[in-house]
Amino acid sequence: MSQKPKRIAKYKRIEEYILDKIKSGEYTKGQLIETEQELVDKFGVSRVTVRQATNNLVAKGYLSRSQGSGTYVSSSQIVGRTTNVKSFTEEMKEMGKVASTEIIEFKITSASQEIAHKLRIETGSPVYFIKRLRKADDIPMMLESTYMSVKEYPDLSYEDMTKSKYKYIEEVKKQIIDHSHHVVVPIMPTEEMITYFNYDPDQPLIKLLNTTFLSTGKVLDYTEVILNSEKYQYQSIRAK
Repeated sequence: MSQKPKRIAKYKRIEEYILDKIKSGEYTKGQLIETEQELVDKFGVSRVTVRQATNNLVAKGYLSRSQGSGTYVSSSQIVGRTTNVKSFTEEMKEMGKVASTEIIEFKITSASQEIAHKLRIETGSPVYFIKRLRKADDIPMMLESTYMSVKEYPDLSYEDMTKSKYKYIEEVKKQIIDHSHHVVVPIMPTEEMITYFNYDPDQPLIKLLNTTFLSTGKVLDYTEVILNSEKYQYQSIRAK
């Protein structure tokens, strides 16, 4: 028996339609796309379905919204983030931008069951919790919340985390960073994110749940990253 072709979700059809127009050049950077009502009429769907499609494309960095005026193709100001294991500082340097870091919180706490599982340590073990605002040319790009084992990195300092965490690992600790595993989640911004990014409260953001591994197989850290989707675009590169 031949298999029935998979049905494509309605919101996915709308996403593909908009993406095709962007990639073909029919929609150019900064251009206003069709209104929600026009997309509702074109695809015979609800406004909720249209909003789901455009929200996903906003979170991925393809579109941006301006309150009261509509949805636009994102401008060329967006910075791309790839899945390659590189430090934020390295990425910005390659793009000709100056990276800087504002430490919002740096403390030692006890690992919850979830964090202990992520770091492969005992529940209740001491861990660093570091929240950092990462900037490029003084523009906020991401908000990071990082957990690291105190036992593994007893000499980690506040000053180390104002710079590149990867530089500390590779040059000070002489360890090799091998790969990272991440999960991408679209979220709506909290008051904290709205404040730091000067962000539209109705526009979604991308959240990355990232676990980084060393060449020894040990876990370096677990980090939750909130990307400023208006300025910092997530890209995934897959090799066969």
